[in-house]
Amino acid sequence: MEDFQEGELLLGQYQILSKLGEGRFGKVYKVRVLKGRNKGKTLAMKVAKDLEFIPYLWKEVQTLILFNHPHIVSMISYLYKKEKRELYVLYEYMDMGNLREYVSKKGKLEEKEAIKILSHVARGLEFLHSRGYIHGDVKPENVFGKRVLNSILWKIGDFGLMRIRGESGVIDIKGTVGYIAPEVFHGELHRSSDVFSLGCLFYYMLTGEELFSGEERLIKNRQCVYSLEGGFSDKAARLMELMLQREHRNRFKTAKELLNYMVKERLI
Repeated sequence: MEDFQEGELLLGQYQILSKLGEGRFGKVYKVRVLKGRNKGKTLAMKVAKDLEFIPYLWKEVQTLILFNHPHIVSMISYLYKKEKRELYVLYEYMDMGNLREYVSKKGKLEEKEAIKILSHVARGLEFLHSRGYIHGDVKPENVFGKRVLNSILWKIGDFGLMRIRGESGVIDIKGTVGYIAPEVFHGELHRSSDVFSLGCLFYYMLTGEELFSGEERLIKNRQCVYSLEGGFSDKAARLMELMLQREHRNRFKTAKELLNYMVKERLI
């Protein structure tokens, strides 16, 4: 699918303002709504890149219909054009972009800010986990920020790889190398797999670097070989260590357990 151009009108009511990015399954555009109940609003529109990716985007639509949480990106509406087999999904516009862009511009984050972002994402995951879902693709590109007064609200998005806890079938390794829990390489996926990915995310925020890097990053990720270097506080280092345990049974089992620990240690 070719990119839509700035100023182009889609579906008779959405004007393309700019291209925001391109994910595994779709391209995302900033659009202005010209008519209808959302007239005048700026939204984000995701369009499936190819026919093969429509099922993943449709899965996200079916999921987000059920969800309403301050730390989960909200879906506004969707449209499937059956005759052309095209799927368009509208989301709230996250004006701060994704976490990868934020850290790239700002550099490594202060511990206090990184912990705040971690807690926001964990609250979104807590909501998912409590309903039996596993996100399966927690990474900086799937965490989005939105200005609210003088603060930034962070939310988890992109649910194309999400699975239901206990769902049968082969676990395809479609996550992002560097953020995949070790057990996923062996066909297992647990809520604690999301916790491992959060640990990788926390490390990235504090250092501006990937936990698993270099030519052998896939092997390091699979074998969970890493060293925590970066001058972290004792509490931050311990938190990271608990999230990044190789054996999933030794980690926090859910995002709720992680948040409870953070409260207990007065990190939040």
